[in-house]
Amino acid sequence: MSSAFRVYCSVAPYNRTGRPTDMEFDPNQRADTPLEDSPLGKLLNNLHIATAFCTDSQLSDPWAVDMPAIPHCLMFHLVLDGAAEFHFDDTSCVLQTNDFILFPRGEGHQLNGQSPAPHVPLTSLPIQCVSERFETLDYGGHGETSRLLCGALFFTHPLAQKLLSGLPTALVIRESHRPTHTLVKHISELIRTETQYVGLGTEAVLSRLAEILIIAVLREHLNSLEAGTLGWLSVLSDDRIAKALQLIHNAPDQHWRLESLAKEVGMSRTNFAQQFKQLVGNTPMDYLTEWRMSLAYSKLQFSNDTLLAIALDLGYQSESAFSRAFKKVIGKSPGEVRRGEQAGVS
Repeated sequence: MSSAFRVYCSVAPYNRTGRPTDMEFDPNQRADTPLEDSPLGKLLNNLHIATAFCTDSQLSDPWAVDMPAIPHCLMFHLVLDGAAEFHFDDTSCVLQTNDFILFPRGEGHQLNGQSPAPHVPLTSLPIQCVSERFETLDYGGHGETSRLLCGALFFTHPLAQKLLSGLPTALVIRESHRPTHTLVKHISELIRTETQYVGLGTEAVLSRLAEILIIAVLREHLNSLEAGTLGWLSVLSDDRIAKALQLIHNAPDQHWRLESLAKEVGMSRTNFAQQFKQLVGNTPMDYLTEWRMSLAYSKLQFSNDTLLAIALDLGYQSESAFSRAFKKVIGKSPGEVRRGEQAGVS
């Protein structure tokens, strides 16, 4: 029985009359009861989308599209009807109805129909904007038609970036994959319905459904890996190091020291430092600095906070100390990053 179902059953037990029995019920206590999950499950649960957009594509033979690389982005294609051939890393594969392909690192690729045609850059296609996050495309000749839902999703969580950096160029889920494809198929049907009847909230629903698709595909891939091939993810199997990461992520402004982190996770200073470096690849203090700078980078891009405010929020006592640490890690000064963002330069 799942944790969620146990919580639900314990809320309102019934007697033989079919009426709820008298009991003390504290909704706040129930709301604070966490659902148990594995470290990997917790990571996947944190893969919230920062932004996303989808394109409902009607593609008639002959057609061929050249997709550019989009850094820090997951690109996906879900074949709703028909078929499409994909090309990447000197590899080709044909996807049929309800098949799904994910490009976790946003690497460039090509896709086409059954008839030969020159590949047209994405920026040259007659895409129609329906809303800020939802588009439609009707392109090609007068031959057999395929329908694809194509999308791009952006994640800013540094843990997500580490996870995605270790994945292959493309992940494919076919109808023959069970049980993952069962979930993919059901979500595909919901997506199909939503794109057929575009209305209020369509883009929000499509974004949420796309997020579930992504997590399902990542889970399928990660579950297929053997313990020795998890790479960076092996850190999640060590509860003490995972707890240290959580402490850093939840309170980057704290004046953490090697000793204080080791004490929090119940390890000696030496063992903690060695285990952390072995699993994470950085020393605890270097990781803390990189985490702070990744947060600062986002603040510089998406907020109007002053440099001093950002510095204080991240545990630095002065703007100059923060600026020195930022340039050492990022390679640019905070001012350069902010000016670049204002000028529309990444």
